[in-house]
Amino acid sequence: MTLIDLDNSYKFFKEKFFPSDLKKIKINDLVDFCQELRNELTRIVSVTGGHIGPNLGVVELTTALYYVYNFPNDKLIWDIGHQVYVQKMLTGRCDLLKTNRQNGKSPGYPLRSESKFDTVTSSHAGASVSFALGIADSNKIHGNEYSSVAVLGDGSFVEGSVQEAMNHVAVARSKLVIVINDNGRAIEENFGGYHEYFKKQIIGANNTGDAFKSLGFDYRGPFDGHDVKKLVGHFHEIKESCNHPVIVHVKTIKGKGLEKMAENSPMRIHWNHAFNTKTFEKTEKSIFPGGEDNANFVGRAVEKILKKNISTVLITPAVRGNVGLSDVFNNFKEQSIDVSLAEQHSITLAGGYALSGLKPIVAMESTFMARAYIQIKHDICINNLPLLIIAARSGHGFTDHITHNALEDISYLRTIPNLRIVYPISAVDLERTIEEEYENLSGPTIILFPKANTIEDPLVKFDISENVGKKSPSRGSKLILSVGPQNRNAELLQELLFSEGVKFDQVSVKEIYPISRKLRDLIKMSRYIITLEEGILDGGFGSLVLELVNSMQLDTKVLRFGFDKQFVEHGTRAYIYKKYGLDYDSVYKKIKEILPEVFKSNDN
Repeated sequence: MTLIDLDNSYKFFKEKFFPSDLKKIKINDLVDFCQELRNELTRIVSVTGGHIGPNLGVVELTTALYYVYNFPNDKLIWDIGHQVYVQKMLTGRCDLLKTNRQNGKSPGYPLRSESKFDTVTSSHAGASVSFALGIADSNKIHGNEYSSVAVLGDGSFVEGSVQEAMNHVAVARSKLVIVINDNGRAIEENFGGYHEYFKKQIIGANNTGDAFKSLGFDYRGPFDGHDVKKLVGHFHEIKESCNHPVIVHVKTIKGKGLEKMAENSPMRIHWNHAFNTKTFEKTEKSIFPGGEDNANFVGRAVEKILKKNISTVLITPAVRGNVGLSDVFNNFKEQSIDVSLAEQHSITLAGGYALSGLKPIVAMESTFMARAYIQIKHDICINNLPLLIIAARSGHGFTDHITHNALEDISYLRTIPNLRIVYPISAVDLERTIEEEYENLSGPTIILFPKANTIEDPLVKFDISENVGKKSPSRGSKLILSVGPQNRNAELLQELLFSEGVKFDQVSVKEIYPISRKLRDLIKMSRYIITLEEGILDGGFGSLVLELVNSMQLDTKVLRFGFDKQFVEHGTRAYIYKKYGLDYDSVYKKIKEILPEVFKSNDN
């Protein structure tokens, strides 16, 4: 990744630029300054990759907020964390932004430990209004005059937590500003009543904001979110005269300045690899040359299901592209529903279809599935409803952010009765498993799969499926059990051990719950078991194996490999595995240290 030198032709912007520098710029020069920001932002992201569109859309908004308010004494909360690129550029971190998506470097999200201007470490939608209201009320308690500002998109507005917070804000009396950044999109176009309402709010028209005003809100707008001088005026007036909650509605264009890219691909203007700024062609070399993304296999499987079953309903909470379903939504519009950023609703909505005799599918990211935990447990599993959940990005979230990991999914999901949990062994197995699980669906079932590519797939010498045969090992055998993205690692570990004369059987475990008969039998016949998983150890797959060993009162030694209970930073799988001792070479060394007897045993 080539470091980008600052364009020396800029009149205002510089590498180390701070809010104090911004406040020195004359208001009439802010238009030119914002163009410099937009140019430099495009240059940086064209090399690093990242969330280009959401940040191009808030150049003027971020500039106006920092021009008027005194952050970090005043507080700014971004509902969507990947919109802070401009904030980083305005707070002395342009050099860090240039390391976005690199191992051990700065993430493209707010990070409290990185800067006092990042009020909260965050990523996904729904928390900003609650945070900001709590801060605003605290300012009253402390007797200060600081402002609290939340910026959330119209796509975020449908989140249940936002609605709960807005209900509270309507009767609050604190110095709070809620900026609705309305660009009509999450990744794809938004959906539903709020979306239709926001579309009807026209800049300069009379009688706007009636829905908010009827609830007692002080509503201002909608304003042109790219008119930086007028935005400064609006925010200055609010800051100086309002000691109560104010809603500021601004209209912005996602991908402002790269509209041609936005026309060609909603996904690429949302997030993009490194690209040519003139042709928009991808310039970044793939770290998986020749491979195919796991999500593509999901799309093929679901398309076959919808084609075969015309009553099947597919639901997603605004992540159709990330789960490989963009083409499916285009080809099966009558059977597909994108409910926007509403994870909880997506699950219970599917429950309604299931109660009516249908077998719905919900496709989401495991990254944010924890938001719907109670709906999965209470609404679906207690009622034992036939629902297939396909959850992408299980395990580590790769180069995104600490908030994008789903290292706890197996741990919390396996506490829920009635929930079948399946983790396909490879990309090809993922496609086959989705079809088979749907065909035989009779209760709540979840299929997890990682952010990965076929290059990382195991060779799949043996799995634990009931229909796969293998000579059973005798008691005294040694066994490696792996899950998901650790399957290939487990095979390499087995080969390394074998080169040292140590024979371990290796099994890629697909059925996490309920435990298969064959897995129980294999565990019962093994004296040494190594477990590998890309999740936290507490309550994870290795813990499940330990529980089985204990329940069967075996003297088997179990050595587990996974993450300790901690928050893990972003990075490539190879980097993260090496750092946390989860690569096959580190695992081998640990086995040699803790279980030296297996290298001396006569039955090697």
